[in-house]
Amino acid sequence: MKLKNIIFIIAILALILNSCEKVQFGNEFLEKEPSVDVTKDTIFNSIELSERYLWGGYATLPYGLNVNWSEKGNKIGMDLLESLSDLGHSYLGWGGPNRLYYSGQYTAATENSASNSKYSYTKEQSWEGIRIGWNFIENADKIPDVSEDYINQLKAEAKMIIAIHYVDMYRNFGGLPWVDHAYTPTENTDLPRLTAKETMNNIVALLDEVIPALPWTIEDASNWDGRFTKASAMGLKARVLLFGASPLFNNSEPYLTGEASDSKLTWFGGYDANLWTEAAQAAKELLDAVENQGGYNLINTGDPRQDFQDAYYMRNNHEILISTRVRYKSGGYWSGNYYFYQSSGGYGSGLPTKNYVDMFPMADGTPIDAPNSGWDPNNPWANRDPRLYETVLINGDTYQGRTAELWIGGRERKNINASGFKTGFGLRKFLLERNNATSLNSVVQWPYLRLSEIYLTYAEALNEANSGPTVEAYAAINKVRNRVGLNDLTPGLSQEDFRKAVLNERALELGYEEVRWYDLIRWKDEDSFTKTLYGVNTNKESDGSYTYDTFELPERYWKTNFSPKWYLSAFPPDEINKGYGLVQNPGW
Repeated sequence: MKLKNIIFIIAILALILNSCEKVQFGNEFLEKEPSVDVTKDTIFNSIELSERYLWGGYATLPYGLNVNWSEKGNKIGMDLLESLSDLGHSYLGWGGPNRLYYSGQYTAATENSASNSKYSYTKEQSWEGIRIGWNFIENADKIPDVSEDYINQLKAEAKMIIAIHYVDMYRNFGGLPWVDHAYTPTENTDLPRLTAKETMNNIVALLDEVIPALPWTIEDASNWDGRFTKASAMGLKARVLLFGASPLFNNSEPYLTGEASDSKLTWFGGYDANLWTEAAQAAKELLDAVENQGGYNLINTGDPRQDFQDAYYMRNNHEILISTRVRYKSGGYWSGNYYFYQSSGGYGSGLPTKNYVDMFPMADGTPIDAPNSGWDPNNPWANRDPRLYETVLINGDTYQGRTAELWIGGRERKNINASGFKTGFGLRKFLLERNNATSLNSVVQWPYLRLSEIYLTYAEALNEANSGPTVEAYAAINKVRNRVGLNDLTPGLSQEDFRKAVLNERALELGYEEVRWYDLIRWKDEDSFTKTLYGVNTNKESDGSYTYDTFELPERYWKTNFSPKWYLSAFPPDEINKGYGLVQNPGW
């Protein structure tokens, strides 16, 4: 069987869609999926059924929130990827971070079941999405009574589904087997891994095919928000090129030796400074198009806090470049679509660390530890970057029409072991007020890629390509800072200091959007894996004032036993044992 077990070769069953309860595009999304008696010829003889089949491909796309107990929906054991970074810590006992990563119990064999690992090679619906994409591309010309331009657009959307899945697998595994068509049962599916460079180049080439065929914006966004655009493809290209240009792959030596490194499956075989220039150029092309054609913008109405919330949460907001969704609405508290909120709100997954809270500067952008910053240790959360309050629930903030009580004994943190607030902070991003007025029964999308990331990508890539920040690099990062009321970044920074500033800005702007983990690994940031993480106990005194006690969070295995092998996931041994050329990543 070999690789055909993964890519699900063409058969009638390959044409049956997942329930169209998933991934709704506004009012025009079709509600009834093809039944088991629908064949390939039937589907591609109707634009209605053909589109419905393509929407099934959209349903396979990455989604960062837990929605059910399925292999894909139960992400990292009902936890959050941020729990593996320095920004969040989890107290969810059955989640992947505690069961596998914090304890050092993750091994390659874990991936044979992969119910708690951060990304499953076989169970993320990546190969299903790739299969649907190629199957659509190869049959779309059969669809009758449709213009050539629209057929080409639909094909481009199918290629985007393929590209997104490959980008995510690439960031987790490195070089990959490359599926370039829909396989038949008689074909040889012994596809070995391509090199890391070949895999990236194939993704970029696919995106270059896509860009001309997609519309710049969605005209009827009230019905079709979430479909891919030219800006979606250009942004994804910038993301993958930045990852490839970074030191994990683009280096004079591999991050760890081994057979995969010898074959250049996990690095490029040397350092190429021009890759940073290519990443910068990809970002610039999108930003120039935004400037010249409009249609996209950073939300900036003058209310920094609401603008930031709307930027990641509100549908059809002209800032999200790629939006994915698994269910149209989240449902009520006990709905199967609300597991993420249950786990985060009540069981302690992804709780923000003090380390993360301390990264947020004062409201004017001054770091809290800078001289004369105005930071008050007796009132430490006051007058800070407004993104803090929309990402982290902190004591004293407005919450559910009252004041949040995260002091020990307060309404939120009823006791010191209240798992939902055990670091001393709660998670606010995506949860909002945790009630019917906000997040319950809401249309919850996943902001897979936002325009603000592209500005920060441009700033970072320019800094590396030019051995220091340029005027354009400062302008790009300041665009993101100014949106939430922060002053411009201090001029005259060194290359290293500017790099730190950009990575810090990415953490503040894109926290809990599955960006931080990939920033840490692509920069091989061992220090962030081994540093001590902290929480804060807030105590309410008899006079109504508060005192704060910093404490160390539970030590992770990485603190004293870190190995670079953790930068990439292991392939499941049962796949390697099939003998089609899947070489294991170094250290596993």
